[in-house]
Amino acid sequence: MTQQAEQTLLTDKVKALIGVTTDVMEMYDVVDKESIRRYAIGIPDQDPRYWDEELAKPRFGGVTCPPLMVSYIAGRKPPWEPDRMDEIMNNDWFSDSGGGMKRWEKGLPSIRTVAPGRSHLHLGDEVEVYRYPKLGDRIFYQSKYVDIQEKRDRTGKPFLLVTRETRYWNQNNETICIVRTLGGER
Repeated sequence: MTQQAEQTLLTDKVKALIGVTTDVMEMYDVVDKESIRRYAIGIPDQDPRYWDEELAKPRFGGVTCPPLMVSYIAGRKPPWEPDRMDEIMNNDWFSDSGGGMKRWEKGLPSIRTVAPGRSHLHLGDEVEVYRYPKLGDRIFYQSKYVDIQEKRDRTGKPFLLVTRETRYWNQNNETICIVRTLGGER
C-alpha cells in the first residue's frame, strides 16, 4: 500500500468538530427596504411583493424578501467592527477565505485548524424554506458541523466532505430557513 493511500485526514481532532455549534448570532440591524432592493436586483427577481405593500399584504401579511436573502445579509458586520480583508489577504495571498464583511471570527472553527489543507470547494446547498422574512424582522442564526466524511479522489488522494447547517429565525422564534452547505476541503 502506498503512503498516499495510508494518509488520512479524518483524525480524532477532525471528528471532534462534528456537533460543534456557534453561539446564537443576531444580524446587524433589521430586514430593510434597501437591502431587499439591492438583493432583488442582484439575483434578479423583481417580484412586486418585495416592495408593494398593498399587493403583498393579503397573501404575505406585508412586504417580504427572498427567503435566501437572510443567508447573505445575516453575517454583515456593524460599521464599528473592523474589516479585516486587507490584513487576511496580505498575510496569505492564496487564502480563499478572506473574511470580508462576514463575522467569521464568531463562526465555526476552521477545519484547517485541525486538518492540513489550503483549498475549499463549495459543493452545493440544500435549503428548507419555512416562511418569508418581513420588513423589520430581526434575524438570528446559529451554525453547526453536522457531518464530516473522508473520501478519496480518482488518484487516491484524500479530501474531506464537510456538511454545515445554519438555522435562521426571526424575533418570534419562527424558523425562516435552514441551509445545509456541503464543502470539500483538501
